[in-house]
Amino acid sequence: MAERLPPTRSRIPGSGLAKGLAVTLRTMTKKTVTAQYPDAQPELPPRSRGVIGLFEENCTVCMLCARECPDWCIYIDSHKETVPPAAPGGRERSRNVLDRFAIDFSLCMYCGICIEVCPFDALFWSPEFEYAETDIHELTHERDKLREWMWTVPAPPALDPGAEEPKELVAARKTADKLAAEAATAAEAAELAAQTAEQATQPEPPASGTTTTTGTPTGTPTGTPEPSKPSDPQDGAS
Repeated sequence: MAERLPPTRSRIPGSGLAKGLAVTLRTMTKKTVTAQYPDAQPELPPRSRGVIGLFEENCTVCMLCARECPDWCIYIDSHKETVPPAAPGGRERSRNVLDRFAIDFSLCMYCGICIEVCPFDALFWSPEFEYAETDIHELTHERDKLREWMWTVPAPPALDPGAEEPKELVAARKTADKLAAEAATAAEAAELAAQTAEQATQPEPPASGTTTTTGTPTGTPTGTPEPSKPSDPQDGAS
């Protein structure tokens, strides 16, 4: 048998309109939460993905960022130079020199893969986002423009107090302590050598109780006659 539906309550005509107007009135009396941009700048989180900055000194032209970019919006040009040997008898080496590094932000989808795969920390996120252009060609930022974005990159967050120190810092600290110890040892050796040389150049002081003059035997006071030797009785008997 079909179940009977509960009887529906009769609605007052216009009750839905009254509820909607009540919601509108409550909203009108509350303080607005809309930020009037650009008069009010938004408070961005520290890890905002605004634009990518390039730290050119760390780039080794390994091409990982360009190969891993899903949009192929990174353009890199370079050439090789021969580096002379660091020590006599060594062999020459070749290194890559960066000629061009550009990112087309009209194609970039801000995935951050290029920053994650960079093994030498040459790419960083900057929270700056106000770089709209009227010409799409201006959205291709060359390495000079990418270098300017580095000044807006925020400082990295502080490490966890309970975390271990990075291996690079530990190795650098050990090397600095070793060099400081070697420098202190060298300074002590130089100071000791200087003291030894100074003592060697100083004249030796005369012995106590003696006076040395020109033409006077050592050990005889000046102006005092030398005592005569006692006569031997055997000399007179002979």
